[in-house]
Amino acid sequence: MNVFIIYKEDYPWDVRVEKLAVSLSKAGHNVTIIARNADQKPRHEQYGSYKIQRLPKTNFLPGFFQKFINLPLWFNPVWLYQIYKIAKASPDSLIIVRDLPLVRTALIVGKLLKAKVIFDMAEVYPEMYASSEQFSRRGLLTKLYKNPAIASRYESAVLPKVDQTLVMIEESRDRLLQKGIPDSKVTIVSNTPPTDKFKGSVKSHEGRTLYLVYVGFLTKLRGLDLLIAAAKKFIDSENDDNCIFIDIVGKGAIANELKALIEELGVEKNVKLHGWLDQSEVDRLMARANVGSLTYRVCGHWNHTIPNKIFDYMLAGLPVLTTPVVPIKRIVNSTQCGLVAEEATPEAIAANLKALQDPAIRTAYGQNGHSAVLARYNWEQDEMRLLKACSDLM
Repeated sequence: MNVFIIYKEDYPWDVRVEKLAVSLSKAGHNVTIIARNADQKPRHEQYGSYKIQRLPKTNFLPGFFQKFINLPLWFNPVWLYQIYKIAKASPDSLIIVRDLPLVRTALIVGKLLKAKVIFDMAEVYPEMYASSEQFSRRGLLTKLYKNPAIASRYESAVLPKVDQTLVMIEESRDRLLQKGIPDSKVTIVSNTPPTDKFKGSVKSHEGRTLYLVYVGFLTKLRGLDLLIAAAKKFIDSENDDNCIFIDIVGKGAIANELKALIEELGVEKNVKLHGWLDQSEVDRLMARANVGSLTYRVCGHWNHTIPNKIFDYMLAGLPVLTTPVVPIKRIVNSTQCGLVAEEATPEAIAANLKALQDPAIRTAYGQNGHSAVLARYNWEQDEMRLLKACSDLM
């Protein structure tokens, strides 16, 4: 079968898109990722076991037109034509569209080519837009482009028309069932790691000093300001400025805000903002870490998805430090792999940092998490659900 994965961003790279592509290729399917081309890379590329076909190069055009051509809107004629042109050349096709904005595009092409369409709902866009609106300052264009009410109506219109929807977590599945989507048309394919990701290596916990690392985008929803403020309270309660060290790797809208907070609290020695680093340096910081932090703000967005970081932490044998985000709290409590703060406040997070000073406690939580990933939360099992969802549509 010919499988086309529509991805609205530049590729490479995205961990989930890669897992989908590799698993489907391994199962014998011809896989092509259709991606935007804002970076102006070659249009056609063989990437391991699958192909990448990008939108046309437009660097000869003014910047405004380049941005419009790559804009992932369902009515963008460039996306429509390119997806149709690429998929038309391959009979017996399946279209997997990652994320909400291009679902209707995929449905139009699918109807023209009589191809089945799977919606990979990695993010619940109405909830994500509403949460961003709640916690972040947004300009007028962003408010219009990422309007939660419009996204909700659009989602409700396209959901019944796709042949299958992949969701990340039980809470996202239950949301669709409440909207009237049949259970048979929803499959949980989470963002879990393969069990051999760390080659069987499990963290050995010693000492009372805490080391945390965060790698990703710097946004208000990630709650990094809560973690930094909690670190300050923890340091003050211990009267020891060597009790905790946090490395933050990444870029984002609140980078300057976090830098100012670090300086205001006087924790420059303990909290480092690195920007983007080479993978070898990230690996070094990850190897030093002895606590996995997920101090996200509790909101509709995080309550309906799951970050792959939690499963990576668990597999590596790191105890998880989290706020009471619904899916993360459920997994942490059911597996006993870490501590959930009573509320998303620096005070509650700091109290759990104190408990995690004990290396025996970190070891017990880490071993529980590792065992849970080997038994349940792994890509080998999610891959089977993915392949079944696809084969059922053949």
